Amino acid sequence: MACRQDPGLTEHRKINFCATEVDFSWILFFPFVYWFFNFCIVRKHSVIFVAVTIGLFASGQSNFIRSVIINNNGDSIYGSIDYRNWKNNPTTVDFLNAANEKQTYSANTIRSFYIPSTHEVYTSFTVDMDPLPDDQDEALNNRFVDSSGGRKRVFLFQLVKHQALSLYLFATQTRDHFYYVRGNEQPVELIHHYVYDEASRQLVESATYKEQLGAIVASCPQLISRAKATRFRQNEIQDITIKYLQCSAPGTVADVKKNDPVSFDFGIVGGVMLNQFNFTGTEPTLVDENYSSTLSPIVGLSLDIGLSRNRTKWHVVNELIYKNYNTDNSFTRPYGAGYTVTYDIDLSFSYLQLNSLVRYIFLSNGSLKPNINFGMANGLMIAENKNSSHRSYSFGDQEDVKAIDGPRKYEFSLLGGLGLGVRNNLQLELRYAGSLKSFSPYHNLDVNIGSLQFLATYHF
Repeated sequence: MACRQDPGLTEHRKINFCATEVDFSWILFFPFVYWFFNFCIVRKHSVIFVAVTIGLFASGQSNFIRSVIINNNGDSIYGSIDYRNWKNNPTTVDFLNAANEKQTYSANTIRSFYIPSTHEVYTSFTVDMDPLPDDQDEALNNRFVDSSGGRKRVFLFQLVKHQALSLYLFATQTRDHFYYVRGNEQPVELIHHYVYDEASRQLVESATYKEQLGAIVASCPQLISRAKATRFRQNEIQDITIKYLQCSAPGTVADVKKNDPVSFDFGIVGGVMLNQFNFTGTEPTLVDENYSSTLSPIVGLSLDIGLSRNRTKWHVVNELIYKNYNTDNSFTRPYGAGYTVTYDIDLSFSYLQLNSLVRYIFLSNGSLKPNINFGMANGLMIAENKNSSHRSYSFGDQEDVKAIDGPRKYEFSLLGGLGLGVRNNLQLELRYAGSLKSFSPYHNLDVNIGSLQFLATYHF
């Protein structure tokens, strides 16, 4: 593997960099393909269960991406961190160095780590942590004590970095802790919590953070009233910090952690589907087991929305597609009067359909990105191309009638698929769609359709 220097880092950090680029753990994805086909074709239902199962499996994958560790000696170590886009601050991180050796670091063993691709910095500090709840219900029920409270050394997530004033976050499963740092001083927590007063039987709020913010922005009088009105929310605390730096240190630049963007990718969808038709019920002029399976094209448009958290592993995908159902059958029915009727059925319906799916992309640093989809579809019949029943009677008469009188226009389907993203612009997918009732308007006839689809989406 070729090694290089990272041009985006300051001079004192420029050393040879040989990070692990490829994570082959996603190969575990492929044994599910056989299960998927067997489940869809043989059972023809509950494909969503398959997708959810694989999704749970995916959450355990490793995801090593380029990063820099600053050890306690101040030296920079280049390699890859098992990145999880932590909603709660990590207590430890797994790291692969240039020699591909895996090590686990805690806040006691390193000063900080930096992830260039997401512009995230975690710095280790010894801090006091407020153990009281900032949720009214938890305080009222008197059942909560924040286990992260007390004095300890932790990784703080950098929100704003400036030589005069910095802001950090420590997030736990139950609450957020905000810390400000003046120059090279130690972090001070912004205090906010609720306490239930047994004597007055009232819930008492401690909003000390407003006084703290007021003291911080005292040199900028126009911000004092704003400090008193600031809610204990990340965006508001971060915003007043930035406003203060703009006021107190004009012309300087602060490093601000911006919100991760939501991605939007438009695409063209094309493919084919193999449809299998199962007519069941008590309608004698239509029910039979031998309706033909047919191939038909799919074309349409796609909008892929990559959610901002977890490195856009989760996507919401909407597709507007055109599809066609075609099937035919010929069968003979005996009747009690001693004659038979042969039915030649020919059906063809066109649909405009909106697919709404959730896509999970398996963690991978390569150009191939395995993924799963699951969701639903709402289809509207836009054309009856063929809807005929030719009846031949054994005594010689023949007639042509509509096979289905007033076919149902609306169709609901469940969808599930296994996909493979190729680089960033091509999505290949095997998908199964199942619908109950479909175009049948009759209470004594169910038309259950199973569709195995191969789709390609080109994003532009």
